[in-house]
Amino acid sequence: MAKLPMFREILGQSVKKPVTNLFPTIRMPKSITRFFRSVTEGKAEIVPPVATPPVFRGKIVYDRTACNGCGLCLKVCPTHAIEQVAYPPMTVTVTDEKGNVTEKLKTEKRIRIYIASCVFCGQCSDICTKGAVAMGNEFLLATEDRFAEEQIAE
Repeated sequence: MAKLPMFREILGQSVKKPVTNLFPTIRMPKSITRFFRSVTEGKAEIVPPVATPPVFRGKIVYDRTACNGCGLCLKVCPTHAIEQVAYPPMTVTVTDEKGNVTEKLKTEKRIRIYIASCVFCGQCSDICTKGAVAMGNEFLLATEDRFAEEQIAE
């Protein structure tokens, strides 16, 4: 007898329409294709996403030129979403204060961040001394391929 109220609730919920506003429109159109066609024609408009707060922890932004390859960020990452990448050695010309020119092999070490594995804790951006890793504002990150180019910050 106790199962009957639950059954009644399940049956009632299966008949009701959803009450949430669906993104990217306020009201769900009958045809998504026709809706997007009307958006391109200027007859309808897409609801803009919600503005993010100032300290929002969204998709990680990585500035490769500022990174010195110290590896502190990958040590504090709880999900191991960051790995260190050593690029092939390149020859660099160095001139000392006496004017002597020498060539040295330099290995560039940088990081690669897998956004699909990130939990957006912000520890990498907190520990980065050069400001090369920061939390961005982008939050629409859904994709079918977790190794897609837009899911890897390098």
